[in-house]
Amino acid sequence: MKHSCLKHVILALLFTSPGWCAQAGATDSDVNFTGPLITPNPMNLPQGTFLIEPYLMYYKSDSAYGSSGNEQPVQPGLRQWQLSLPMFFGLTDRFQVQATLGAVHSMSGNLSSDGWKVGDTAVGAQYLLLSPGTDKKHPAVSVFYSHRFPTGNYDQLDENPFNANGNGASIDTLSLRAQQMFWLPNHRPLRVRASLSYSLPPSGVNVNGHSTYGTPKDFHGIARLGQSLGAAVGTEYSINPQWALALDLTYDRTGPSQLRGVTNTGDKLTIFERRAGSRDVYSLAPAAEYNFNDRFGLIAGVQFSFAGRDNDAFMTPMAAFNMAF
Repeated sequence: MKHSCLKHVILALLFTSPGWCAQAGATDSDVNFTGPLITPNPMNLPQGTFLIEPYLMYYKSDSAYGSSGNEQPVQPGLRQWQLSLPMFFGLTDRFQVQATLGAVHSMSGNLSSDGWKVGDTAVGAQYLLLSPGTDKKHPAVSVFYSHRFPTGNYDQLDENPFNANGNGASIDTLSLRAQQMFWLPNHRPLRVRASLSYSLPPSGVNVNGHSTYGTPKDFHGIARLGQSLGAAVGTEYSINPQWALALDLTYDRTGPSQLRGVTNTGDKLTIFERRAGSRDVYSLAPAAEYNFNDRFGLIAGVQFSFAGRDNDAFMTPMAAFNMAF
């Protein structure tokens, strides 16, 4: 398997990973929202409320952005089914906790993973700093912390590199989130969200044998991943109590990384080293929502990149069903 194809897998896991998922929050009888697809909700669930929102995604990439931003075809391309299961619980009206589970099935050319593989797991907590009040005339502002546990396979793989479904890193992420409701002249609301997140550089990841990083069977070393920054702005327009339109604009940047170790061929040790620069990608995610009521809603759309640097170009159709209890 070529290194470029393994890079496809790593980027697919990073940029369409669980944890970006949104959640519902409208309670007005004539206004219901489910999304948008990407930008997270700064509003917490009411105390004692449990929410689950399974996502099904299909990641597709046949090209990549070069160092100058030009897009070039990459063969073979990558296809990846992704299932994300974010769950939220309101401990108080201002403090909620969440967990996100995931699974993936990857395909490229004539190769594929051996069925569905469990991915990394994330847990987090959000605190509402500023409430919009019952009239919703003020912005909602919250802070969020999450920790990503490396529960997915990433090294000591067999000969099939697509059985990798993680990068082995424990990642801490801090986010600032905000939301504001605007009432338009036709008396329908436009809801705007924004999120800014920063992931600290994880500690070194021990890598042995075949891995997500494209290392050979006799490799032993350490991968050092860079910090990452993400920004998203999402808007939703409520057409009526059932239907709404949504759109996200996102930017993600990942810092330089390094892989260093040795390979053991017979009695000889050979230094193995690989460096990668920072990566950037911009994407849009239009979607449509159908809300059965303020507790159950369906959203479907597609996230696609439109610019980037040293990163895969991708398109990801997805759908999610929002359920609050």
